[in-house]
Amino acid sequence: MYRYLIFATVLSWTPLTNAQTPVRVAQVRLEHLQQRQAVTGSLRAVARGELAALESGRLMTLAVREGDVVKQGDVIATIDSRRLRAQRSAAEADVRVAEAELKRHAAIAKRAAADLQRGRKLIRRNAVSQQELDSFRAAADVATAEVESAKRQIERANESIRLLDVRLSDTEITAPYDASVVARHVEPGDWVQPGDSLLTLVSSGPIEAWLEVPERFAAHLAGGTAIAIESASTTLPLRVIRTKRVADVNPRVRTIQFIATIENTAGILSPGMSVKGWVPAGKEGDFLTVPKDAIVRRSRQATVFAIDDEQKANPVAVRILFETPHRSVIESDRIQSRDLVVVEGNERLMAGQVVKFDRMHDTDLALNWDRNSIP
Repeated sequence: MYRYLIFATVLSWTPLTNAQTPVRVAQVRLEHLQQRQAVTGSLRAVARGELAALESGRLMTLAVREGDVVKQGDVIATIDSRRLRAQRSAAEADVRVAEAELKRHAAIAKRAAADLQRGRKLIRRNAVSQQELDSFRAAADVATAEVESAKRQIERANESIRLLDVRLSDTEITAPYDASVVARHVEPGDWVQPGDSLLTLVSSGPIEAWLEVPERFAAHLAGGTAIAIESASTTLPLRVIRTKRVADVNPRVRTIQFIATIENTAGILSPGMSVKGWVPAGKEGDFLTVPKDAIVRRSRQATVFAIDDEQKANPVAVRILFETPHRSVIESDRIQSRDLVVVEGNERLMAGQVVKFDRMHDTDLALNWDRNSIP
C-alpha cells in the first residue's frame, strides 16, 4: 500500500515539473536618465474666487448652477437696474439744462464784451467816466466766469452719466475667466449688496500640481525643471506646461513647495486630487530599467524573474535605485540590457520554472516574444 502511494505521488508531481506556466514578459532597457525622487502633492486651481455683486438691488437672474461651465465674458447674473436708468435719464436732462444755461451766459458775455468795447471808445471822448468803464469791465468778467461755470456744469453732468454707465454695466455680472461653478449662494429675487458673494468659481483649463519636495533636493529645482506628474484619476499622460519653485521652506517638515502647471484639456483633473511627481534628485547617467510590474518583493528583497535561453524563469535579486512613472531603475550584476523579465504571472513563479509567452508586454513596447526580433 505504501509503495502504491509513493508511486502515485511521483506520477502526479512529474507533469507539474514539465508544465509551462503562461506569463507575459518585457525587455530590460539601458536608458539615459536623471536620478529622480518620488514626491507627493495635490492639485489646486489656477484661480478660485467668489463672484460678488457690485451694485445693490434685487437679483433678477442667475443663469448657472453647481457643475455648470462658463466662458470668460458670459453673463451669469443680472441685478435690477431700473433706478440707475432713471438716474441716467435725470443726468441727461441736467446736461440739457446746463447746455441751455451755457447759451444764455454766452449771450450775456457777448453783450458785456460789446459794452466794454464801446466803453473803451467812449472814454477817449470823455463820453463816459472811468467808473462806468470799470462797471463794463466787471460785467464782462462776471459773464465770462458764468460761461466757464456753465461749461463745468456740463462736464460734471457728463461725468455723472459715464459713472452711471459703469454702474449699469455692473448690473450685468460676467465670468472673469473660464471656470466651473462649485457653489451657488443666492437665488433670483434675493436682495444683494455690493460685495455679497453670488457664486464660487474654480478656473477650468490648466491646473497646478503643488508638490512637497524635501529641502535636500533644492539644488536640483529651478524654474523650467523637467518633471513627470502622475494622477490616479487618469491613465492619460499629463503634460507639464511650466514649473516654478516657491521661495519658502515649511519649517515643520523641511519641504519646499514646487508648482507644476499641467494641461487639463479633458477636464478630468480637479482641485484637491492627489498626485505623484518625480523631481530631479541626482546626476544623469545610463541606467538599467524594468517595468514596475516586473518587481517582486519577497522578504523585503526586490527580485525580478529573468528568462534564460531554455525559457526558464530564474529569480534575480536587484537593488532599486529610483523610479520613473512607469519603470523602476535597478542595479544588478546578473541583469543586462535586452534581457527578458516577467511582468505578469511572476507572483506565482518558482525558481527554474519553465514559462511560455506569446508576446512582449510593456508600457510602450509590444513585440513578438522571439528574442531575435528584439532590436
